Amino acid sequence: MSLRNPLNRGLAFAAVAVPLLASATGGSALPRPAADAPGAPAEPSAIDAAIEQQPICVGSTVASAGELGDVLFYRSAPGERGTVSVGYYAFFSEERPWGNNWLTWTVLPALAVDLVYTHGLLFGPGVQRVAYGKGDVEGFRIVYSVGDDGRLTVEHGAADRGDHSDVRLERADLLAIDPARPTVYSRWWSHQLGGQGAGPGDLVYRRCYGAGAIRPLPPDVALDFRLDRRAGPARVVPAAALLEPPASPLRREPAKGASPQGLVALRPSVAL
Repeated sequence: MSLRNPLNRGLAFAAVAVPLLASATGGSALPRPAADAPGAPAEPSAIDAAIEQQPICVGSTVASAGELGDVLFYRSAPGERGTVSVGYYAFFSEERPWGNNWLTWTVLPALAVDLVYTHGLLFGPGVQRVAYGKGDVEGFRIVYSVGDDGRLTVEHGAADRGDHSDVRLERADLLAIDPARPTVYSRWWSHQLGGQGAGPGDLVYRRCYGAGAIRPLPPDVALDFRLDRRAGPARVVPAAALLEPPASPLRREPAKGASPQGLVALRPSVAL
């Protein structure tokens, strides 16, 4: 009996400490990349410079838990007929049901979700972290036409709804909140960015990114947050290519009658 009690206490302590340690040592739930990410080119190509200067906003019509990160990462791929497809990755510190939504108003559903999905009996990682990884990463994609002067014009986009089904976002959807800055937003506590039908006064928050806050996706961030299996709407290259440095730019000779800058093509890191 004298040995059984210490053993039971030790097992109980381990049952609590191990999940907490796993959660505590998993790293930050938001990426904090260095100013010069490894593998990133010293000088961006013309198309990358245009992407990084194109303002993009992320918002929501409902208040929800989780801090939105300071950086919007992207990968791009050339499209047809002078277009470029850009996949954006927005990072939230957590995905929890607490906020201005029906789950919270009725208390018990939010508590039940938090007990299992988010935190696993209120301590340690829950189902969300085990299945997908730390934090919450939402992806969306915008297709731009590239003008002779290098400027980008929104054509359409894609994101996902609260049930994780894909939704096509038309130009009117993306510019409904702000005609000058494409805006994606959520209508769900879980942050999916395929919201539609909102007007300028319907968002409870909106964060806009621009030059310096829109950066190429570094392979270490993609690996750390397992983006090869998350944020599907943002994927414009094969999943494995997300874990490799961004494609290196190539400049083609301009077609007859085109601008002197020519068109910028991208050499994919793997076959598409």
